[in-house]
Order: sequence, then C-alpha cells, then structure tokens
Amino acid sequence: MRFEVDQDKCIMCRACIATCPTDMVREKRGAIKISFVACIDCGHCMAICPEGAISVTEPGDARFLPAPEEVASPEHLLALLQRRRTVRRFRDQPLDRDTLERLTDVARWVPTAANCQCQELRVLTDQKAIGRLRDAVVHYYRAYAEALADREHPERLEQFQSGEGAMHEHILAAVPAFVKNIDAGRDRLFFDAPAVVVIHAARDEVLPETACDYAALAISLMAESMGLGSCITAYAHLALQALPELRARIGIPEGNQVYAVLAVGHPAEEYRLVPHRRELRMRWE
Repeated sequence: MRFEVDQDKCIMCRACIATCPTDMVREKRGAIKISFVACIDCGHCMAICPEGAISVTEPGDARFLPAPEEVASPEHLLALLQRRRTVRRFRDQPLDRDTLERLTDVARWVPTAANCQCQELRVLTDQKAIGRLRDAVVHYYRAYAEALADREHPERLEQFQSGEGAMHEHILAAVPAFVKNIDAGRDRLFFDAPAVVVIHAARDEVLPETACDYAALAISLMAESMGLGSCITAYAHLALQALPELRARIGIPEGNQVYAVLAVGHPAEEYRLVPHRRELRMRWE
C-alpha cells in the first residue's frame, strides 16, 4: 500500500513514527513523510493516527475498519481456550458455504512475519474429493508401516525419514495402529468430517509455517465459538509435505507447501471437564 499525510490535519504527535516497524515514517523539515522502500504495508501508521491525517492512496480498494470497541474479557478468552478440544467424532451434517467462509475468514487476521499474509486455504467439502485425499494419504502410511516392519531393509524407512514429511518418533510409533484402524473401517484421518481445510503458503515467504500455524489455531478457536468442532491432523499435513504430486492433485501451487490440515464439522461429542495441563515451565529474573 501507499500512504499520504494530510499535513493540515497532522498535529505532529509522532505516534506514527514510533509505531512503524521498519522506520519508514520520519520527520523531515517539520513534516511527517512516509517512504515505501522497506514498507511492509502493515498500516500501523494510519491505524494509530488520532487525527485521521494518514490515508491510503494505493490500492484504492484497501479498507481500514474501525477498531472493535468490544473485545473478549480475559476470562472469556481463557474459557474459550479451555473449552477447545480436538474433536474426533462429527455428526453427519454438512456445513454450508456461508458458515465455512465465516469460520475461515479469521485466518486473515492472524500475525504474520513482516506482514507477509502468506497463508492460503484449500477447502474441501466434496466427499468424493475428501475420500480421494484420504485414500492417497492412507496409501502413503501403509507403505510407511511396511517399511517400519521391514527390519531387514532399513533403507526403506530412511526414504520416508529423509526430507520433508519426516516424523517425530511419537507420531511415527503410532503409524501401524493408524493403518490398522483405517483398514478396520474407522476414519482416523478426517473422522468423517464434512469439510477439510488445507492451509498452505509459498515456501519463500517469511516464516510461512508460523503464519499457517497461527491460522490453524484461529480457525480452531473460531470453530469452538461457533459451536463447531475441529481436529488439526498432523498425519495429513505430513503426508502432503512429503508428496508433491498429491499437493498438486488437490490444487496446491507448485511453490507452496502445506503446513496444517483441519477437519471441521458439527461435533458428535461433548466434553464436560477441562483436562489437566501441567504448570508452565517458567523462569523469572
């Protein structure tokens, strides 16, 4: 974006200078000037100006919204975090597009490094498309499980454990059970959810994985607030990371990587207690 300063409105409070993360807002000859050399389009200068002296010149469709006056209380925010559970049973009830758009729109408001806003979504609601993705991921893990069981040929496992998609040993240990559950007819990947949200970003963006992880958390919290349930499924995103042909098959651009996958829908289970969490490990100085 490009910004301009109405010098007649400006009272030289210098709040815009203090807030600019890239030092592109400066005072020159008694006036505020905004450079665009390293501007990251965060809009903090315009958002903080008490006199409305800063405006957008490009692009013309850029919209700044009034800052919400009502926000969640600390108690309400804590309650939302405590209530959120990973849901693994969903009702056989589709989600309409309006609901999904409201649910996923929160992903664009999360923090991103250098304001890159790199997170992108691929939303699957067609059950045949979800089934094809499930089958491809299961095929990958079935081969993975066979490699785990083949003690005579450790090089088979090394093929899975090298490069993108390599797994933490905790997840790795559960692969055989995951495959057995699938073979027994239990969907342990998407849990028969009516919708699957794939979160991806260009690899060359600034900290793309962090942006996508924040987006996944925002969607899961929004789901809880809307009476929906979600499950962030690592098995799916790890398989998609390892299989470029599968990414291409579901419409992920060639230069992008998948960093999170969520199953979402109406929960078929209700939790009545908040499970125990250990105390934070903290040091004070």
